[in-house]
Amino acid sequence: MTQTPDLRASTVRLGGRVVVYSQNSQSRQQIAQAVGRQGFDVTQAESADSLCDLLAGISPAACILDEPESPGFVEMVANAIEAAGLSTQVVVLPAITAPRGQFVGLNAEVLEPPHTPERIGRALFAAVGRSQLVSENQQLKQQSDVRLWPELIGYSDGIEKVREQLREIAEDDRPVIVQGESGSGTTFIARAIHSIRKGEHAPLMAVRCEVLAASAAEAALFGEGHESRGRLSAASEGTLLLDDVDALALSVQARLAAALKQIESPPQIIATTHAPLHDMARDGSFDDQLYECLTGHTVTVPALRDRPDDIAPMAEHFLADFAAREGRPAKQLAAEAVQRLQAHHWPGNVRELENVIARGCSLTTDPVLTSDIVTTWLETPSEISPDDVGLSLREMERKLIEATFNRFNGNRELTARALKIGLRTLSGKLREYGYPPRGGPGSNRVSRAA
Repeated sequence: MTQTPDLRASTVRLGGRVVVYSQNSQSRQQIAQAVGRQGFDVTQAESADSLCDLLAGISPAACILDEPESPGFVEMVANAIEAAGLSTQVVVLPAITAPRGQFVGLNAEVLEPPHTPERIGRALFAAVGRSQLVSENQQLKQQSDVRLWPELIGYSDGIEKVREQLREIAEDDRPVIVQGESGSGTTFIARAIHSIRKGEHAPLMAVRCEVLAASAAEAALFGEGHESRGRLSAASEGTLLLDDVDALALSVQARLAAALKQIESPPQIIATTHAPLHDMARDGSFDDQLYECLTGHTVTVPALRDRPDDIAPMAEHFLADFAAREGRPAKQLAAEAVQRLQAHHWPGNVRELENVIARGCSLTTDPVLTSDIVTTWLETPSEISPDDVGLSLREMERKLIEATFNRFNGNRELTARALKIGLRTLSGKLREYGYPPRGGPGSNRVSRAA
């Protein structure tokens, strides 16, 4: 290039940052000066390494590649932009001697010679405009995600994959299996799928298979007698949610599979599970015909320990939620508390994190939750030591209650609140363990068992 372009392509001015790349220092300087005169912030790159560093560091609206050495170089730049999730638009200025059409088909706008000032100006103006539209669409999509799934917090790779699956499932009526560890949010995801497919006011008929005996589950699904309408029938205009479907009795599974095959227009079905249904169907512990009826989409909810970067924003969400419910100012997490939470294994997943935050907020008047406060609920009584193996359920209950009672120095209100039981229930348990009535001598004694 031998002349300085004048980029007056429109009376409308767009702002933003533009990166100019060229191995020819004179051309690079000329293009940069002209772009700068139009109100853009300009940064120059003379090598591939410096260009990639700039793309990651400043997120430019547009990137001008002057006489790139090969289509592979342009593709590398485009891939780097896509991998970083940027809205940067690429404008390629091929050399006059480059074969015509060499860069066609790449994710870039190719401006074939001659590269007049007017043509470069129009190309840059359009590229920056597209970048702003892409950026706005990305923001709208994130806002839409927050509106549709306000408790699906975080932007780790695992949770982003779940969001992408939910977008795909939204326009598809096929059954969905939502699988994940206990406490990871499988039921929440299932309800979100129903909401985006059918709307919040459509009927959602849920059957909690884990807590129902075979006869109760059968009655819930099919009704009792000729005048009772089961949830399978009631869900015809909405969704049938089979929560913890792996816990459904085999006899009921077989009847449900037969019913679904006979119904001309079965309801949309969403099933949650903490078990590998595919393996269960193969070894006969889950009805293979029902598994066939449920097969459509599978959404795997990642465990909390596999997305540590999401723990801090999720904790902040629970802090704000607790403050709103209790009518108190929101507490904050100390930096070392966040580190402690991120280092925890989280066997109880999201549910455990919510409980830790709620207990920490309930049992301290300090405006900041420290590492010591959250550690109290991470280590004991929520975790079982190797010495506890073999204890009966009754013994474990006593150990839990006494450990919590001792932690709060015999304060029954705080103990009952932490254990989420009634004060009368707590007092009754303490009497069983030999504690004197409330207020009597030794009523707040420390037990050796703890």
